[in-house]
Amino acid sequence: MENDPFAELVFGFVYAVGTDADPVIRVLKNYLKQYGYRAEEFRVSQKLETLNLGISFKDISEFQRMNALMDAGNKACEFAEDNRTLAVMAINDIASRRLEDEQKRPMAMERTANLIRSVKRHEEVQLLRQVYRPGFFLIGIADDDDSQRTYLTKELGLTGEEAEMLIQRDQDEHPIYGQRTRKTFYLADVFVQRRGDAYKKQLERFLDIIFGHPFKTPTREEHAMFMAYASAARSAQLGRQVGAAIATQEGDVIAVGMNEVPSQHGGPYWEGDPEDDRDHIERGDSNTLYRKHIVESVVNKLSGKLLTDADTLLIIKRVLADLRQQATPDEIEQLATEQIEKNRMSFTDIEDVAQYVGISEIRDITEYGRAVHGEMDAILTCTRLGVSTHGKNLFVTTFPCHNCTRHIISSGIKKVYYIEPYPKSKARDLHSDAICFDEREAKKTGKIPFLPFVGIGPRRYLDLFSLELSSGRAIERKNDDGTPSIKARKMRPPRVPMSPYSYLEREDKLLEEFRIVLRKLQGVNHG
Repeated sequence: MENDPFAELVFGFVYAVGTDADPVIRVLKNYLKQYGYRAEEFRVSQKLETLNLGISFKDISEFQRMNALMDAGNKACEFAEDNRTLAVMAINDIASRRLEDEQKRPMAMERTANLIRSVKRHEEVQLLRQVYRPGFFLIGIADDDDSQRTYLTKELGLTGEEAEMLIQRDQDEHPIYGQRTRKTFYLADVFVQRRGDAYKKQLERFLDIIFGHPFKTPTREEHAMFMAYASAARSAQLGRQVGAAIATQEGDVIAVGMNEVPSQHGGPYWEGDPEDDRDHIERGDSNTLYRKHIVESVVNKLSGKLLTDADTLLIIKRVLADLRQQATPDEIEQLATEQIEKNRMSFTDIEDVAQYVGISEIRDITEYGRAVHGEMDAILTCTRLGVSTHGKNLFVTTFPCHNCTRHIISSGIKKVYYIEPYPKSKARDLHSDAICFDEREAKKTGKIPFLPFVGIGPRRYLDLFSLELSSGRAIERKNDDGTPSIKARKMRPPRVPMSPYSYLEREDKLLEEFRIVLRKLQGVNHG
């Protein structure tokens, strides 16, 4: 069993609310059959409806049901004080279906693919990868906002306002135990496009690669995005690593870039430069410091121009004293205090001003960072080398900010591919005259399309494509007579299989840790 070539696989799915994932998952199941694998599906939503959370799902509208499911997921995580809780429930479901050997030890399920839909928190992804290691694959199902709204309103009957509320909530909830689909999506191992039937060929190719097809090599887009991610690894920025690559239409990568502080010699600093003056060495995050300075300047300008609680109390006491000569000082103070509580203004204290200004859209300011952004670094690399950017494609790990967008437009870039959304970007609002988010619209209007990346994610690039550097099993490309060797699908085991003894032990250890919590969530008294 240790070396079973046809050991289990685990697939997780991440997609935004309003994405009709059923056709994608149905096609995946059918393809898995061609490799001799049966699919077992775990639906988080169905499990949430059975938990002892005090949330009713009876006689409610579809909007109320979807909202209640989000509430239930958050509440389950809050109850367990762990954002991994829903992934733990999925692992528990997988473990519960295992047979036992003569020593009552759980056994691996040969030629079985466990499907988990859907994953909403990055902590869930981390746990699934810790337990199932290379045998876990996260599939990101990309869909555009218009398609999501149409599915929610036309097919599920929600109002436009209800659909928008769910979409916004699903993307990035602020509570500590909220779901964050936007941040989770970019962790995917493969990205497929829901629109039309493109996902069918994308899934077929993905499984062919997983099951060791010897001649499935990277596409132009996959290679360029991998180069962008490799470039991002150079960044020592305090907040995030962002990488970019510029490629010709033929797929030749001509420049890469990353977000990093520029050197006086041109380009970002390199590790080992004697005059290294990056943020982590010298000043900290200058953008954060300047945002704080802006808040302080606003507060200082307003200081002395707002009524504080003490000022308001004094004024009301004086007015009441004039109107009610017979009232005692205690009665006047009580009446004045009641009036303040009833008519409290939003800002009656300078500390409140600082708090509210600090959490306003000032937080989205990015202009004061010392680092060159990844997209700009790649464009400037072309400038230094005398290479034209006109008509080239840009691959970037994160959706470009509005500052980079205007330079992308001016540089003549033809098309932009990205993985991680970036909510702070105002690119859509400021440059709708020049950019769009649909390739069909781009062909009609001549605008620059900003498109979600589709294909094998950069994090599994070497695992699935390299013959020498992969952590998986070796692949034979030719027969003894020198002819190409391609085995039938059912004869090809997964390229990076799991070791059963390893993940079975990790499953058992994790579920023992969560045993009491799971029993309570399921309404079972702990004995």
